[in-house]
Amino acid sequence: MKKLRSLHLYLGCIFAPMMLFFTVSGLWQTYYPPLSVPSKTLTILSTIHTRMGLKVGPNLANAFLRYFVLLMAVSFIFSTILGIIMAIKHGSRKTACACLAFGVLCPLALILIPYLIEAKVRAN
Repeated sequence: MKKLRSLHLYLGCIFAPMMLFFTVSGLWQTYYPPLSVPSKTLTILSTIHTRMGLKVGPNLANAFLRYFVLLMAVSFIFSTILGIIMAIKHGSRKTACACLAFGVLCPLALILIPYLIEAKVRAN
């Protein structure tokens, strides 16, 4: 049971950065005012989140759903941060921090490497 708990702890640290990213970007997309002009950075980051989204069907952005999404997102962010704190406090601090670093750097590399390869191909 102790090994299972440790596995849960470190897997949580690996995936916590992406869970937070998708939660915050989903929250931003839910509450983003459609008439304002988004920044280029937010637009690019949104494409990561929206690639697999539903593009057809009824508009589900009613007020009750928006409030539920807000409550869910805030609760999820709070829970994830608490999980990271618990992992660092109750597990191996070095391993937890290494898992967090991996959880940030690995997705970043998976996003940037194809972009850089495509840019290099276009330059040639």
